[in-house]
Amino acid sequence: MVKRKLQILDIYSDSFGIHIWLLSEDGKRFSVFRRFRPYFYVGEKNSKDALKLLIKRFGKKIKIEKVLKKDLLKGELQVHKVTANTPFTYLKAVHLLRKNRVIEDTDIYNIQLTPAQIFMYEKKIFPFCTVEPVERNGKVMFRKIDSAEKTDYRIFDLRIMRIKPDIEGGNPKYMKYLPPLYIEMEGESGIVLDDGNLEYLSQFLKKKTLIS
Repeated sequence: MVKRKLQILDIYSDSFGIHIWLLSEDGKRFSVFRRFRPYFYVGEKNSKDALKLLIKRFGKKIKIEKVLKKDLLKGELQVHKVTANTPFTYLKAVHLLRKNRVIEDTDIYNIQLTPAQIFMYEKKIFPFCTVEPVERNGKVMFRKIDSAEKTDYRIFDLRIMRIKPDIEGGNPKYMKYLPPLYIEMEGESGIVLDDGNLEYLSQFLKKKTLIS
């Protein structure tokens, strides 16, 4: 495998896992998908009803185990770690606890975080973190070669695109049809797309942003 450096552009979750958008040194962008099981913690205080509710609603879609968690103010705490089988289940479980109010929010840890944020924390990665692909047992993985403590590091070249309606007056929000769009790419002269063809616009943007 040819070694090359990549930088993380964006990370977001869907119902089943995490999408990571990467940027190569030559400006190409692509995404990879990783399954992920996000988790939160339930404190021992008044946890019986909360855990019972979770088990009744999700069954084998969650895993509950007792663990020790480090807390900035309280030190080590004995808590219940609730691991969801997917980001979708994680969000549903958090919503269920908040809706039924069987336990105070202050006795639940991580629920203010999105699955993508938990993934970044667990993997110790961050936007524009530099990684390199490595092959392990026939599977491509990504090894972090950057540090969050660094304050001076290179960001790969990015291109800025500006899109705005090519109209005078009026609010595009209330227009029935797509107005002409003025599109300006960094380093190129601007163009106007005025045929209202959303499929053509989509293909144009993919071509200009080198999305593969």
